[in-house]
Amino acid sequence: MNTTPIWYAMMPRLTLQQDRPVEYLMLADPRPAGPVLGFFRGSAIASAVVDYFGRRYVFAGIATRRRNGQYDTAALGQGERLIEPGLIYRLRAG
Repeated sequence: MNTTPIWYAMMPRLTLQQDRPVEYLMLADPRPAGPVLGFFRGSAIASAVVDYFGRRYVFAGIATRRRNGQYDTAALGQGERLIEPGLIYRLRAG
């Protein structure tokens, strides 16, 4: 006989999502590689950047933050990386 209460089986389980550490998602030594699109918090937004390893990234948007002020790294897509002050760049295929 199953002794688990019916309400327990119907309640969703609380799962804690482990975000990737933001340090792993920051671009290493980014250099502008395109025209300036605008400015965000006093920093120029380049249309593209090249990192330390020669990989090219294109501007993809502004990073969202959680209530505690940290970047919401779970919101980043595959191949997306961050540059301070919260600019998102996506790895350019090819």
